[in-house]
Amino acid sequence: MEHFKNATRKLYAKRPLFFNIGLVIAISLCFIAFEFKVFIAEEEKVELPEEEPYVFLNNDVIRTSQPPKPQPQPKKLPEPKGDVNIVEVKELPKKDEQKEMIDIDQTLESLAKEFKMPDEKVEDNSIHMSSVLEVAPQFNGGLEAFYQYIADAIEYPSYEQNRNIEGRVVLSFVIEKDGSLSQVEVLKGVSKGIDKEAIRVIKNAPKWEAGRQRGQAVRVRMNIPIYFQLR
Repeated sequence: MEHFKNATRKLYAKRPLFFNIGLVIAISLCFIAFEFKVFIAEEEKVELPEEEPYVFLNNDVIRTSQPPKPQPQPKKLPEPKGDVNIVEVKELPKKDEQKEMIDIDQTLESLAKEFKMPDEKVEDNSIHMSSVLEVAPQFNGGLEAFYQYIADAIEYPSYEQNRNIEGRVVLSFVIEKDGSLSQVEVLKGVSKGIDKEAIRVIKNAPKWEAGRQRGQAVRVRMNIPIYFQLR
């Protein structure tokens, strides 16, 4: 059998039993208190005379009524002294709004005719691409005539000719407003001699008809390939 080391733990196990015992004792005391009777001895009893009951009426009570509160009367305006002249206010005539608007429009039109601003043209020096222009630049005779000029003007470099060097050179250049060609660049080259010859031919090319945008000449960039081939 296991022994408890602490006595309180042994009493804690019997806590429900003690609670029930105390509850039974409390309920018993309540019943005894309700059922307890006190007996009075005969000599301690007091006999009351048997008389008819009566009620006291107080006729001296005076009823009072509260008078109503007086209502505030409106203030009387002071009577005017002397003679009073009543002036009749007449409605002012309305202006014809539509007629007024017509007069304003006519005035603005006359001012616009007198002070007409001259159309200022802003010079466009930016470089455009030919695909987005209203009028693309043209060579005299068309693009085929330009290639024919290149074929007639090219002198095949002797160094590349002796070594059978061939290929395609891609050039980029700008057609100025007067039709001349400038800013010639090699986008894709073959050799030093062939690239130099292609640039020379383009720089010495005849003038083009400049491209136009909004009625004025503009600068246009173009890219063309040139084939160098030995026969």
